[in-house]
Parts: sequence; structure tokens; C-alpha cells
Amino acid sequence: MKLARASALFCTALVATMLALVPTAPAHAAVTVFTVPTSNADLGRITTAPNGDMWFIERDANKIGRITPAGVVTEFNLPTQTVGDSSVYGIDVAADGTVWVVWDSGWNALGFHPSNPGAAVNYDLGDYPYGGEVRVAPDGRVFVTMNYDESGVATLAPGSSDFFWSANAPECEDVLGEAADGSMWCQGGGLDQLVHLNADGTGGVTYPLPSDATYPNGLAAGPVGSIWFTRSSSGTMFTSPNNGSVGYLDQASGATRIWSTGSRTAPSDLIQAPDGTMWFTNRGAAPAIGHINAAGVGAITAVGNYEPTSLTWGADGAIWFTDAKNNAIVRVTPDQLQTTNVDVGTGATMITGSTPPPPGPVPGTPGVPPAPGTKGLPTGTMTKPKGVVKVKQAKVPVAVSCPTSATRGCIGSVKVSKGKKAVTRAASYRLASGTSTTVRAKLTGPGKRIVKPGKRVRLSASLTRVGAKKPSVKRSFTALRR
Repeated sequence: MKLARASALFCTALVATMLALVPTAPAHAAVTVFTVPTSNADLGRITTAPNGDMWFIERDANKIGRITPAGVVTEFNLPTQTVGDSSVYGIDVAADGTVWVVWDSGWNALGFHPSNPGAAVNYDLGDYPYGGEVRVAPDGRVFVTMNYDESGVATLAPGSSDFFWSANAPECEDVLGEAADGSMWCQGGGLDQLVHLNADGTGGVTYPLPSDATYPNGLAAGPVGSIWFTRSSSGTMFTSPNNGSVGYLDQASGATRIWSTGSRTAPSDLIQAPDGTMWFTNRGAAPAIGHINAAGVGAITAVGNYEPTSLTWGADGAIWFTDAKNNAIVRVTPDQLQTTNVDVGTGATMITGSTPPPPGPVPGTPGVPPAPGTKGLPTGTMTKPKGVVKVKQAKVPVAVSCPTSATRGCIGSVKVSKGKKAVTRAASYRLASGTSTTVRAKLTGPGKRIVKPGKRVRLSASLTRVGAKKPSVKRSFTALRR
């Protein structure tokens, strides 16, 4: 079915503001920091264009940005949003340099060439389902994941005026990546599957994932196998809060090879360097940049106090990453990222050189008992939200604190409900005494139909102890999905 009709935008729709920023070097010359002009922009994906420029999204500012290898930043205002607090969801750059953006909380997609942003063309993706991630195949076909009460993928063929979603298209959640052969892969609707899409997105082959590879966060081409992925906490009652891993799937056999990166890690965005090394952002309890090769050898390295969100390989041979918390883009050379300098926790099977892989099974994986001493720990408390809780990327944020009186720390799981009906999966966490964190519980398919974009809804969150059946802490709040 056809989803959208192209519409030309006025030349004023994409207004560019260019600033030559003065970088700062927090630690040494090999690390350079560029502060994005728009404050609280909530920086997201960054990707490198064929000419070496890097493009990124400002999710909460209704803007996209470009930074050159020399550090010159240009921000582009996107057109007026359908809803005032809508978000920018995804960005990619085609082989011919055309920039594609999914914006307006997925209700619109836009394409333009940087040489003529005034000739941008917008595509109305409709109210529901709405768009998510975007990737452009080598032949110029644009792929956009679609989600709400249905999941799938819409494509725009070169020269076409409409996005098309085939009735036979497989389910695709908002994780999308390009393999080495230019084909597209996505996270399947079951969340424990990967789907290899065919060339026009009208069909695909589904591959089941093992229990330690569910809920993939990122997909990318790699040096071996068919597609590499990152994943983190599966949200089971006995899983560590950030229990992350990196691995790959081979489509010929359906087999996977997976390395645990540690209980305090949560690998997210994923790219391949020219030498075949896989690089990823670690957004767990130890924010860092990680890398791993096909033999499972690598490192996870903190870059000062910065918290990487998304990363790309620059034309200058450096890693460039966005940091949503610090509203900055950071450039760091790979030679500064060769030693693990963070506490990755327990269970790591990735060989870092600084810590040997642990023997035996990893506590928290299915069929393995929880780590000793965790069953009696308290859940901690939930912090009262200030105003309306904003639900982004179909994840409900819940602030959890562990009091200093809990000297051994806190552990548990968060689940969000509407009345007696759960709207999210359980999301597990673990905190040290006197610390706080934000746990993000992902909406289920039925939950997405209850927590609708643009509408306020009254929800309740609960904290449950390890091994318990009933929650020990509950709190109600008003949420607004964006």
C-alpha cells in the first residue's frame, strides 16, 4: 500500500545556521569536544557522509546538524511539527550525499541534498503506524521501519513519489542495519528474532536468536558472519541491569557467536571500522566506547566523563560520537581507546587484555541462578516525577534510587502498567548504595496501543524484588508519549 505523497518544501523550511566552534580538549589533544549550539538538544544518531561530513539528529530540538572534520557545525531547522513536542527519530546519508531524516515523531520523512536544502522533499508517513529508523541501500532505496499497532518496513524506490509498505512485509521493530552486501536487516516483531529483508522490503527471512541475544540494540555489517548486533539487559527477573553483549549471526547456518561484555555494560550503537574492527557505544553503568574484533578481543574505554550515545568513523580516522547528556560531539583517536579503564562488572567473555574472561556460566542468563546474595536485596525507591513523564522511543523512564541505608545496594525490576494491564516488559536494574539511575522500560505491542503518541495517560510503575512475585513499591504518574 502507498503511505505517502511527496511534497516540495519552501526554501525557508530548512534554515541553516553555521558556527565555527572553538573545541575544547578535556584530557589531551587526542580528545576534542565540540559543544552543540542548541542547548538540551538530546543528540542522537551520527553518521558519516561520502564527502566526510558527519550528520546527526537533535531529537528534542526539531533540528539536524552537520559537523565537518574541521569542527564547523551547521544546524538545520526542520519544518513545523504536527505536535509541538515531537522528536526527530533517525537519519542516514545516501551514496549520492542525499540526507534522509525521519522526524515529527515518525509522522514524516524528509530528503534533501546539502547543496540545495531549499529543494527538500517531505513525505507524510501517516498518523499510525509511524516511522522509526531510516537506512539507504546502495541503490538509493530508502528503508524506514514502521511501528504502532502494526510493525513493518516501508520503502521508497529511486524515482518514486510514494513510500510503499507491502502487505507481505515482515514485522520490523525500530532497529535497522545494513549488511556488507548492502542488504537490510531489522529486529523482528518477536524481539528475539532478526529479519533479513529482501531488496525491496516486500518480504524477508526470519532468524531466531538465542536467549542471550534478545532485544538487539544495534545492527551493522562486520568482518565475518552476515550481520553483527549489540544487545543489553533482557529485562528478566534475574538478569543484571546492563548485562550486555556483542555478536554476529551467520545466515547460511543460522548460528550466532556472542561475547558478553560484562554485567555493567550495555552496548548500543554499532559500526565497523575500515580494518574490520567493530566499535560500539556503551551506555550501561560504565559509559564508554568499546571495540571488539572477530576473535573476541577488544577493550571498553571511558572518554573522560562523557557518555557516548551514537558513534561514527570519521574520514580523519578518528571516532566521533554524540553525547546527549553533555550536549556535545566528541572526537577521539583510536589509540586512546585500547585499554579497558572501566569496571565492566562480572561475566565478561570478551577478552580485553586487562581482565581475563571468567570461568563457568554467567549468573543472570536463562537457566543459571541469580548471582549469590542478590535475592535478599531491597528494590530501592522511585523518585517522584516532576510534571509529565515523557515517553521517547517507546520507552518509559522510571527514576530509581538506592538509599545509603541499603549498604549492600539495591536490585529489582521495573514494570509499568495501566490499571491491571502491563504496558511494558520488566526492566531489571542494580544500584550501589546511595546512587540513582533511570530505568527505561520498553512498551509492549499492546502497550503501544494504550500509551498513544500525543495523548496523556495515567500509569503506575512498580518495583519488584529478585525472586518475588508481588511488587514492593508502586507509584502513579502521568505520561505523554512522543
